Amino acid sequence: MQQTPPRIPPVAPEAFTPEQKQLVGDWTALNFSRVIVENPGLYRTLIPLIGQLISQSTLPPRDREVLILRTLRLSEEVYEYQHHLLIAAKAGMTAAEIEAAASASAELAPFDQALVRAVDELMCEQRIGDPTWRSLAERYSKAQLMEVVAVVGLYVLMAMLTKSCDVELEDAATFGAFGQLRNYT
Repeated sequence: MQQTPPRIPPVAPEAFTPEQKQLVGDWTALNFSRVIVENPGLYRTLIPLIGQLISQSTLPPRDREVLILRTLRLSEEVYEYQHHLLIAAKAGMTAAEIEAAASASAELAPFDQALVRAVDELMCEQRIGDPTWRSLAERYSKAQLMEVVAVVGLYVLMAMLTKSCDVELEDAATFGAFGQLRNYT
């Protein structure tokens, strides 16, 4: 548990401006939404990007979650990681597969290993190496290869935001209801 108040506390729904209320919509329970809406311009830009790269992604949900889990683990990010544990399970990943993806376990299937390598290379070099690119290109279209890079970049940005703003995980009851809001895998 955090010892100091968050740098940017979540806006209480009853304190929303009309613009903030309209922007957040049904997502008032999520601390991330209630923090980011402090900057409505950022909210208007970031939330559609998240939607495009998550709920509108052409990557298979399980593959996308492998990328996200590894990115968040390398970023030592807690808020989004806890949310994506639920999303990954909804995408059909077992607890063992989730941990293997996050930790880059040698027990991963070969294609999952390529996904994890892509994350590691992007985080280290900001470029997917040629052997990893070729491995991914055996299964993915050009558009999907670009999405791999964008998803990893997005979750690095998310990690920077949640960690810098000190976004706290929702209380247990709210977090438990979270699965109802996220109707995608």
